[in-house]
Amino acid sequence: MNLSIVIPAFQAAKTIPATLTSILAAPLPEGWRLDVVVVDDGSPDSAALASAVSSYPAVMLFRLPQNQGKTKAMNEGIARTTGDVVILLDADDTLVSGWPAVLERVVANWPRECPICFTACRTPDGRVTVTHPDYSGLLSFSDMLAERFSGEYLPMFWGGDLRGAGGYRDPGGLWGCEMLTYLGFAKKHPLWISAEVIRVYYAGRPGSLSDSVMRASGAANVSLCYDFVFDAYGEDYRQFAPRAYRRRRLRQAVFAAIAGEARAMALWRNAIHWRLPIESAAALVLVLSRGRIGLGMVRLGKRLGLLRRFG
Repeated sequence: MNLSIVIPAFQAAKTIPATLTSILAAPLPEGWRLDVVVVDDGSPDSAALASAVSSYPAVMLFRLPQNQGKTKAMNEGIARTTGDVVILLDADDTLVSGWPAVLERVVANWPRECPICFTACRTPDGRVTVTHPDYSGLLSFSDMLAERFSGEYLPMFWGGDLRGAGGYRDPGGLWGCEMLTYLGFAKKHPLWISAEVIRVYYAGRPGSLSDSVMRASGAANVSLCYDFVFDAYGEDYRQFAPRAYRRRRLRQAVFAAIAGEARAMALWRNAIHWRLPIESAAALVLVLSRGRIGLGMVRLGKRLGLLRRFG
């Protein structure tokens, strides 16, 4: 099997050595071929990143001339892959010890008609990052809309399907919005979930993606992503997952408040529903905080599902 791993990198010079070591330290099964592609998204630490990657001669490094966003960096890497399977990995995460044997089991059970497979992740202290850690099976379009199997997963694709689609759908902006791509694939074909754990997810580490969404700039990007998703799939949400649609609208209002957006209260008014009294009330408290949300408020939002624990 030919395997490609694409790693978009921005200000990742300090974390990427651990990422690459975790990939390359594990021996590959006989007959496997591995390509690792790192794409520097015009990062200010480009020189340090290049120096770090140079310690791994088998890794290909490409640099975008300026910061163009995670999606463009991913697609630049995807275009350079040849793998039967393509894995997208963040530059501040690692793979578990012995990951090739785990991936072998995943691929053996992953139906060819499912273009994407999501594998479960765990944190460094052993917490699983998905709501249904024992589930392996199909993931339908309606499942995705209703958030039946939510959490933080490692995405992998059949390489031909991903390259044939031109990579991830890019709505513009520096953040990207991967959900647009996943929903687009799921509307045409069922996807697959594996309970196997391949990725170690460093949630909340300073500078990580999970940390940045609790800051104004990151929250603004999440709020914008919700706009793109609702524009593209709002009617599907209303038809197949109306409750989840309301919850996502409430979640968007909270992120808009963290970002300091003037529309946060209007978003909340449009999302509240009598069937979601606790969530609606909690979202109002978070919105009224107007970006001054402390850790206690963040924990409350995560407990009520307004802010995800993972994913």
